[in-house]
Amino acid sequence: MPFVVCDKYRCMKFTLLVSLLSITTCCIYAQFPFPLPVSKNGKENVLIIYNEQTGMADTVKVGAFIKLWFWSARKRNIEQPIYRSDFRRHTYYIESNLMGITDTTLVFLKRPPFIPLPLPIKIPARDFDTVKLSEIRSIRVVNRNLDGAAKGAVMMPAMSVMPSYFTTFPGMLLIMPSMNLINTYAGDVMFPYRRVNKDSINRFSLRVGEIPADTLYYIHKRKMTNPDDYEWEIERLERYEKMYAHVKQELSDQILDTYLGNKVLNFTLGVTLIPNVFKSGDDVKTRISITERKIYFGFASENYISERHRLGLEIQMNKTERFMSVTGSSSQSISASSGMILSNFSYFKYGLGGLYSRQYKARKWADISELDERIAKETDEIESGNLSAQRTLLKDLIAMEPRPYLLLGIGAVNTTLIKIKGSMANGISATDYSQQKFAVEGGMGITTRLGKRLLYDLSAKYIWSPGYSPAIGGLERYSGFRLQVNIGYMSGPSFARCRRLLREVNRRRD
Repeated sequence: MPFVVCDKYRCMKFTLLVSLLSITTCCIYAQFPFPLPVSKNGKENVLIIYNEQTGMADTVKVGAFIKLWFWSARKRNIEQPIYRSDFRRHTYYIESNLMGITDTTLVFLKRPPFIPLPLPIKIPARDFDTVKLSEIRSIRVVNRNLDGAAKGAVMMPAMSVMPSYFTTFPGMLLIMPSMNLINTYAGDVMFPYRRVNKDSINRFSLRVGEIPADTLYYIHKRKMTNPDDYEWEIERLERYEKMYAHVKQELSDQILDTYLGNKVLNFTLGVTLIPNVFKSGDDVKTRISITERKIYFGFASENYISERHRLGLEIQMNKTERFMSVTGSSSQSISASSGMILSNFSYFKYGLGGLYSRQYKARKWADISELDERIAKETDEIESGNLSAQRTLLKDLIAMEPRPYLLLGIGAVNTTLIKIKGSMANGISATDYSQQKFAVEGGMGITTRLGKRLLYDLSAKYIWSPGYSPAIGGLERYSGFRLQVNIGYMSGPSFARCRRLLREVNRRRD
């Protein structure tokens, strides 16, 4: 009969790692739907963080997630995290979505109370906090995808080598608040605040400007076949269909060219090739050879921090071979071994740009523009469909541009080998030969886009880790070359904006 050994400490550590990876792949939405920015004459207010030394400016729109400190001469009742509280009650902290911008004030949704309100008490209506621009002392705009990926890249290796005491009760009660505190201040170091309104020389200043509101596309006045027949004289349904097709085509083109802020959830499959120089003799204790099964699989989560660069987390598992031996006639003796290799890395992919030349892409875009003109003039539906198919093929060809990158990552390799030995008469015991080692990976790869959401990624990298002490599984150290394939599904703000605008077009159908 098969025997199963469960190490509760290692299982709990694996659960924490998987949970951390899952949390970084999730997007946290606000509790209430935010209204669209208020616009006047086609304009909307934006907050500008201006660098006085370089002349560069960051534009902050309504809906952005902001963290800021501000000073107030009067006492104010504002809900704050305890580790962000100033008990002198003159400096206040706010982290929330920006709800509105006036010439002198920022408006935020009020933070809910820390202790839930009892049911008999009437829940108050939605309330807001207002902060004057002159009272702000430091401010930064938070990209939640980037912030979560960076914090995960720092904490993932630490979780791998954490002592088992902190992954079980009661150590978990101590480590969870500590990790939250470390995460908070690690984010402040990696993404520093912009200091404003100081008595000394200010490097940054706050201003309010205007930009065109995020409006929809509309059909413009254009003559048809008859000089006296204009676009608005077409039937209402046909006009809507034309507008919807035009907006959908424009947004689809934008999605294929946009990577910033998007997230990619990957399924990974690869093979590990370990040089003979790192192999040792047969493992007489476990009777297992790690190098017999080279194929591994897992999951990875990536966040685009620019149009080329990515931060990611990955967990890979390689199931080792199993060994079982049953001896004896009257009193059977059983010896069995099994295990797995769990490797997790936080990595950075430095994009090198596309392989297409500027001249080649310019020619393709010129061909697309020519097709757009021919489609607008074509009256035959069959020919128009053929031209649209040619346009789609050219656009997909541009989107499939191979994009090489360099990769560097840090993490850990957890080698778990367990041996079961004993008999029915004398009992069965389990011996754990597991070891955890710090690891570094580096290499290069290439990414191409297979449509709007699918990505194909091929990489070749080298993994280095310190030597085992003692050698286990027929290896002195788990170091070698890896060939890996990622199949990813992309999501992000550009897709959400596309859906929102198409819903808006549908609401304005009449």
